[in-house]
Amino acid sequence: MAEFHPFFPRVVPDAPPPSPTLNPARVHLAEAIAALDRARGAVELAAAPVHRLTDVIAEHDRLAAQLRELVDRDQQATGEWLAGGRVGPEPGDAVDTRVLRARLDAMQPEFAAAQRSLPEKEALHRAAIEHLGEAAAARAAALDEVAVVVADGVAGELTEAINKALTIEATLLSLHNALLERARADINSRAAHAAERIAAIIRAAKRSAAVPHDAESGRRLLAALCEDPEARLP
Repeated sequence: MAEFHPFFPRVVPDAPPPSPTLNPARVHLAEAIAALDRARGAVELAAAPVHRLTDVIAEHDRLAAQLRELVDRDQQATGEWLAGGRVGPEPGDAVDTRVLRARLDAMQPEFAAAQRSLPEKEALHRAAIEHLGEAAAARAAALDEVAVVVADGVAGELTEAINKALTIEATLLSLHNALLERARADINSRAAHAAERIAAIIRAAKRSAAVPHDAESGRRLLAALCEDPEARLP
């Protein structure tokens, strides 16, 4: 039987199976995303008892501070009674002081139990948080690998586009070179001038090519990959 870790939920919804067409890096990212979700749930489960116990301790501390104020008030009243020659009945503890002291006495077993249990629950919570950090780091590493996979795929489109541009340039250079051959064959030909004009046209075309600035596509992809291992570049 598999060992049950105290700060992991017993029932974890099954993650949808990764697509069989996914790259291994994307499969690994899908697993890392699911593991991070489980780690987040574990932190929430481990935090709940810590919050309950600290609420008990905080309530006890609040009431104890309030009782100290009431006792101080009652002692001051008794001091005034003594200073006045003990006229009338001794003030003693007021009703609200006795009620609050009884409430604190009744609360004492819970307070002691909360103090006893809190360190263990806090340790489990810290361990869950540590595991969450490890899961987050694992997802980040898996995401980085998928980013490389995406870039590799898009690089094929870049190669195709560059080849197309170079093919067009080669066609223009072919015409340019043909004119230079004519110029060498006939020194009186205006072919050399025409060749230079074509070379200028090629240079101008390259200068006119605009490279758009895109700072968001990569950021959107990385954000999407945090939840969807199949995300693609826009």
